[in-house]
Amino acid sequence: RAVLSRLGIAAASLAAVRSARQVVLPLWGVSIGLDAQTIALVVGISGAIDFALFYASGQVMDRFGRLWAALPAMLLMGLGFLALAFTHDLDSSAMWFAMFAAVLGVGNGLSSGILLTLGADVAPRTDPAPFLGSWRMFTDAGGAAAPLLVSGIAALSTLSVATGAVGVLGLLGAVAFVRWVPRFVPRSGRAD
Repeated sequence: RAVLSRLGIAAASLAAVRSARQVVLPLWGVSIGLDAQTIALVVGISGAIDFALFYASGQVMDRFGRLWAALPAMLLMGLGFLALAFTHDLDSSAMWFAMFAAVLGVGNGLSSGILLTLGADVAPRTDPAPFLGSWRMFTDAGGAAAPLLVSGIAALSTLSVATGAVGVLGLLGAVAFVRWVPRFVPRSGRAD
């Protein structure tokens, strides 16, 4: 329970920030007046960058530890959302949109596989299924809450404020990962 109440919250924040990217980028493109083709191109390039980093993310996790994948990802996405929030009314808002979409793609790509890997790392060895079910519930709840958070804040204020709030959530998640990600995960003695 202690692991779920601490590291599970950090994992939920990562899932929320990753999910918010799927919501914020198209809305942002529409709000700055871009046409559908341009928005699709920018979001597609962001997704391609994300996809290109799947393998690198696994290498980083295996060689340097889970924190070295989670922390840069959360910092990039948190700072990317925060910076994007301040670009809405600039003359070059379309260029900033494309640039920060790429930054968010890098951050999301660096976090590929981290949620399931961390869950497997911290699950009890004797009976992991109940823990992993609860872990998945936390991460899925974080991912499901992000669109509600973005739309609720945007309805009450502006899309820029909602985007900034997602950035703050990302930075808080980075702090939580630094605090609660295990520094050493013992290897099992079995030869699989």
